[in-house]
Amino acid sequence: MDPEELVTLTDHGTMKLRSAVVRAMILPAKERKRAKIVREGEPAILIFKQIRNLGAKWDERRGSSPRGNRQQRRFRSRGNGRKSRSIAR
Repeated sequence: MDPEELVTLTDHGTMKLRSAVVRAMILPAKERKRAKIVREGEPAILIFKQIRNLGAKWDERRGSSPRGNRQQRRFRSRGNGRKSRSIAR
């Protein structure tokens, strides 16, 4: 399936398939169970189990976890209003 394909995520509108998959994955559990993606191709309707599998397949192809190998940056207050940056490893 083409991640750039325009689809409709029920109750959330029209967007690219990749965005619809990501948005469905971050929905609250109750909404996630009801999430459906409607598309022109086959299958025409993707239920959440299929959405989850598609997202996992795309992650495997990228060769990374959802967080990837990015370094996380945290900001800590010094107490005087200025912030220092530290990189978590």
